Amino acid sequence: METWLGNALLFTFGGLCLLAAVSDVRSFTIPNRLSLAIAALYPAYALLHPEIDWLGALIVATAVLAVGFGLFAFNILGGGDAKLIAAIMLWAGTEYGLAFIVLTALFGGIQSIVFWLTHRIRAAGSLRMALVPNLDEDFLKTSIPYGLAIAGGGLFVMLSRLKGS
Repeated sequence: METWLGNALLFTFGGLCLLAAVSDVRSFTIPNRLSLAIAALYPAYALLHPEIDWLGALIVATAVLAVGFGLFAFNILGGGDAKLIAAIMLWAGTEYGLAFIVLTALFGGIQSIVFWLTHRIRAAGSLRMALVPNLDEDFLKTSIPYGLAIAGGGLFVMLSRLKGS
């Protein structure tokens, strides 16, 4: 029963990560209710797994939230992104936290390159012309739905927890 319920919570967590990604791609917003739902599921999962360092997870998630709001204040990261990263960091905890952050950054970099290249191809009309070097200042002003990369990191956390169950 414990394993089934724990896995159901993990899959719900993963589904909420995907919903956040879809919402961000569609509207450049991540609803607070999704981040809150992700955070609210965590205590039930932690109760089923007493070996989890829930206090460490709470500390790193709080630190990540503080850094995220700092980045939001400087218009580097969206507020929804900051809240989603912190909610997922609860699930990542001290065990998977660093890997979550590194993978999210990696996914974000790949996503940025794909978005940049797509933008360049549309503007230039062909891949060959898109690869001609010049500074694309319009793209630099374009928002990128970073929730997609964050959700990718969240799915890594889900899969890692499933494997560890």
